[in-house]
Amino acid sequence: MEMDLFDFAREHTNARAAEEKVAWETAETTLWGRVWLENVHRLCSARYISELTFGQKMLLSGRLQSCRVRQGHVQATFTNLQGGIALVNLSVRPLSPERWEEIDRLCDRCGDTLFTSDELPDDVIAGLFSQPAGLLPELNDLTFSCSHCHTPFCLYRAATLLAIATEFDRKPIKLFELRGATRERMLTRSAQQMQEGVQPIAEADLSSLFGIEFVQGK
Repeated sequence: MEMDLFDFAREHTNARAAEEKVAWETAETTLWGRVWLENVHRLCSARYISELTFGQKMLLSGRLQSCRVRQGHVQATFTNLQGGIALVNLSVRPLSPERWEEIDRLCDRCGDTLFTSDELPDDVIAGLFSQPAGLLPELNDLTFSCSHCHTPFCLYRAATLLAIATEFDRKPIKLFELRGATRERMLTRSAQQMQEGVQPIAEADLSSLFGIEFVQGK
C-alpha cells in the first residue's frame, strides 16, 4: 500500500519521533538479516557505494528515528542535519503466485526450524534467497519517495535499506509481509514458530506477536 509521503510526518512531531528513536545495529544475528544486508550491498556496489557508506554512517550516528515494515511497504524517518525529519517511503513489488508456490514448498520442508535455525539445507537457502526467483528484491522491484531529494538514490534511501535488515533479524516473518504474502500465508508461516500440537495463532494476535500489519483487501 503506497502511503502519502508526509502522512507519518504529520502524525508525529519531531519531539515524539525523538522519543521513538530506534537503536540501529548491524544485522549479524540471523540468516534473514544477513542475507538481506548482503543483497543490499550487491544492489548498491556498482552505482551507489558512496550513498551506502554515508547511509551506514548516518545509522551508526543515531539518526534513525523509526522504521516500519508493512504489506509491500517500508516507511523510515531520520533526523536531518538541520534537526528536522527526513521521511522515506519504499514500495516493494510483490512476488507472483508462481514464485510463492515454490517458496511455500521450500518453507514447508523446514518445519519449525525455518525461523529458528541458520542451518537450513543449502538448496532451501538457495531457493529462498537466490535472484530472481527468491524473496530478495532487485533494484527494479523498489520504488522510493523521499522528502530529502528527488534523485534516483540517496543516503536516506540507502540507510532505509540497511535499517530493514535489522527488522528482519528481529522478526524474519516480516520479509514475507514485505514481499506481499497473503493473510493465509502469514498465518501458515507464523504457525511454524509454534510447537507441535499448539493451536495456530489467531490472525488478530499476529500484529502484537510479530509486529505485522494486515491491509484490508489483501
